[in-house]
Amino acid sequence: MRIVLAAEGTRGDLQPMIELGARLAGAGHDAVLCASSDFAAHAASRGLRFVTCGNSFRDFLAEHADVIDRHPARALTEGIRYLRQHFATRLAALVDLARGADLIVGAGAEMAASSAAEMRGAAYRYVAYCPAMFPSREHGPIFTPWQGLPGWVNRALWPLVIKPLTWSLRSVLAPARRRLGLDPRADMLALLLGSRPLLAVDPSLGRAPADAPFPVDQMASLHPLDGEPLPAKLESFLESGPPPVYLGFGSMPDPDPAGTTRTLVDAVTRVGCRAVISAGWAELGDGALPEGVIAIAAVSHPTLFPRCAAVVHHGGAGTTTTAARAGVPQLVVPHIADQFYWARRVAQLGVAVPAMARRRLDAGGLATALEAILDNEIVSERARDLGAQLRAEAAAADPVRALLG
Repeated sequence: MRIVLAAEGTRGDLQPMIELGARLAGAGHDAVLCASSDFAAHAASRGLRFVTCGNSFRDFLAEHADVIDRHPARALTEGIRYLRQHFATRLAALVDLARGADLIVGAGAEMAASSAAEMRGAAYRYVAYCPAMFPSREHGPIFTPWQGLPGWVNRALWPLVIKPLTWSLRSVLAPARRRLGLDPRADMLALLLGSRPLLAVDPSLGRAPADAPFPVDQMASLHPLDGEPLPAKLESFLESGPPPVYLGFGSMPDPDPAGTTRTLVDAVTRVGCRAVISAGWAELGDGALPEGVIAIAAVSHPTLFPRCAAVVHHGGAGTTTTAARAGVPQLVVPHIADQFYWARRVAQLGVAVPAMARRRLDAGGLATALEAILDNEIVSERARDLGAQLRAEAAAADPVRALLG
C-alpha cells in the first residue's frame, strides 16, 4: 500500500508517526511522512522517507512562549491564527503528495490530511494520543485544565468548547475546501478524527471513553519500547552515584529558561538529590551547574528513565508513557492541552504525586514534591507494577495490523 503520514505539532506528535512509518516501511509498504523540517533528521535516522511540508512548529511555540507559560487559555487562539496563516499551503502540498495514495494518516494538530484524502479518494484515519481527544462525561475537554469535575459538568463543558472551536476551524478550512470543490459545510470534528479514529495509548494507562460519540479503535502507544545507547558523558554521570531525578519539559517553550533552570537547580539542591536537566526546546540547563547536576540534549528516554529515581515532566503523552513503562514515579507540571489529562491520570493510577501547575512552579514547592516522591515506597511499588504491565502490552502490540486491520 502507498501510505502518507501527515502530522503537525511537537516532537511528541511526530515521534509516534515516525515510528509507525518505519514499521510500515519494514512491512513492505510505501510509506512517506509529511511534516515540518524540524523532524527531517529524526525520520532519516529511522529510514523513513520524508517530505518537508509546512512551517516550523518549534519556531511558532518559541514566538508564543509567554502565552503558553502564563496564559495557556490563549494558546488555542494563537493556534487558530497559525492554522489560518498556513492551512491553504499545507493542504495544497498534501493534495499533491496524496496522488495515488491508498491511505492517509493524520496525527497531532494536522487539519489538512482528511481533506487531501477526500480530494484523492483515499482512505483516512486519525491517530490520537490521548483519550481526552474524544467528547465524554469521563473527562473535561482536552484544552482545559479542569479534568476532575463531575460527569454532568464535563458533559456540559464539551459543547461550550467544541462549538466555538468548530466555528473557528470552519472559517479557516471552508474557503480552502470550497476551492477544491469539497463541501465547505463539513463537520469539523469529523474532518479531524474521521469515521473510525485510532487511540494510540497503552490500555492499562488509559482507555477510550465508553460514551464516545463514535467508534474508537485502540492500540498500544507508538513510542518506542526499546532504547538506544546514552552519550558517554551521561553514562559516566549515571554510574558515578545514586539514581538522579530527571527534570525536563520536552517541546514546551519558556520565556525565561535561565530563571526556570535556577528554580530546578534550587529545588534539587534543597532536597540533596542528583539531577539530570533536559534542555528540550526551551534550552534549559545552560550555564554553570553545581556538582551532581548535569544538563543533556535529546537522548533516548526508554534507556534513561529506568535509571532515574523519578521523572519530572510536562505531561506529554510520550513522556508520560515512557516514564510509566520505565516503572518510575512521576511529577507532572502541565502546560497546555492533553497534559492536564495525563497529570490527573497518573495521579489516579497512584504512580505520581499531585501535579504542579506550570505557572505555580517554584523551588520550594518543587522541593516538597520531590521529597514526597523520593520517600514514598507505595508510589514506587505501584509505578514498578504498572511499568511491568505496560511493557508487556507494548511488546505484544502490532501497530501495522492495528492501523490496517
